[in-house]
Amino acid sequence: MLHIYVNEPAGLIKSVDSWFNRNKKKEWFNRQDVKNVIMKIDNTKAVKDEYLESPVFGAISPDRLSTGCKALILMIIQNRPVYATKCGDNCIDSIIEIANSKELYICLHHPMKFPMKFEAVMEDTDTKVKSRKEFLDEYYKVRCSR
Repeated sequence: MLHIYVNEPAGLIKSVDSWFNRNKKKEWFNRQDVKNVIMKIDNTKAVKDEYLESPVFGAISPDRLSTGCKALILMIIQNRPVYATKCGDNCIDSIIEIANSKELYICLHHPMKFPMKFEAVMEDTDTKVKSRKEFLDEYYKVRCSR
């Protein structure tokens, strides 16, 4: 299930790039779900451990992945809220896919363009939303009440 915070929760991984670069483990990149995200978002193949092959840059380290890709990997690996504002719209399908396999907590400081039909819990108001419209209504209710 997807859980969305508008206000920053305790334990939030907000500095995605620096947190990822300091805390990554080589075994993360051998997981199939992580390999799939790297290929889908950055069109890069995770070969083994921290060795990645990009069609643009050649051999790269995980530090060179996009911030959105790093955020998604943290969503897969960590059980802490992740600052999903660092994700572009190309990450939305992956966020929903990850949330279908675990309790996923994210924080958004922008109204992400979710699909017309999706389910999430807006943690700030403890409201379940089932559509983009309901999400936007709750999102702006929280943003405007600050």
